[in-house]
Amino acid sequence: MAAGMTPEVTGIEDAFARLNMILSKMDEEGVSLEESFRLYEQGMKLIRYCNETIDTVEKKVRVLSAGGEQDEFSV
Repeated sequence: MAAGMTPEVTGIEDAFARLNMILSKMDEEGVSLEESFRLYEQGMKLIRYCNETIDTVEKKVRVLSAGGEQDEFSV
């Protein structure tokens, strides 16, 4: 894995768990500026992944009914 790359996540729950780990590491005393920046980059990649995943699911759930009304739960 190249420096700054986010390890492959297995799902959104995994991504949220990794984000929590990153936040905990960033709160630790003695974390260097370089390490903080690397953690920040990984966190941003995970946030992007979460946003894309949620957007994809949201698009699958939204369906327009025959009358043009948005029905959030018909798939």
